Amino acid sequence: MAAGKIEVNQEIPSVTKAITQEKIDLFEACGILDRENIHNSPEMALQKLGTTFPIASGRMSVAFASESLRKFFGAEVFNHSGTLNLKFLRPVKNGDTITVHGTVSRQEKVENGTMVTVDVFCENQNQDKTAVGAATAIVP
Repeated sequence: MAAGKIEVNQEIPSVTKAITQEKIDLFEACGILDRENIHNSPEMALQKLGTTFPIASGRMSVAFASESLRKFFGAEVFNHSGTLNLKFLRPVKNGDTITVHGTVSRQEKVENGTMVTVDVFCENQNQDKTAVGAATAIVP
C-alpha cells in the first residue's frame, strides 16, 4: 500500500476469531510451553490466576492483530518494517469471539518512506476491550 493512499482516521480491516480450548491448546503446542500451564490447565489457572478456566495466550491476540495489519499494509511492508505493542486488559477464554480493530492515528515522513501509526484494540463478543496498543509500519 502506498502512503499516499493512507489517511489519518482510516480504519484497517478487522479480523474476527472464535476462541476454543482446542485452538488455545493447538497454539500453545507450537510454543515453548509443553507442560501444564495457565493456558491448558484449569487447575493451574485457578492456582496462578484465581480463574476457573484456562486463558488464551496474549500471543494469540498479537497474531490476530498482526493478521489485520498485514491485510492493511500488505505482508511485504508489515513483515519487514512493522511493529506491534499490545497491553492486555482482560483474559480471553474458550467461547470468546475476539475482533481486532484499528484506526490510522498518525503519519510521519522518515528516511525510507512514511511511518504510519495505527491505534489497535481487540474486543470480545460483549465489546469489552481485551487488549489495546499501537502498531507502526514504514510505507515506501
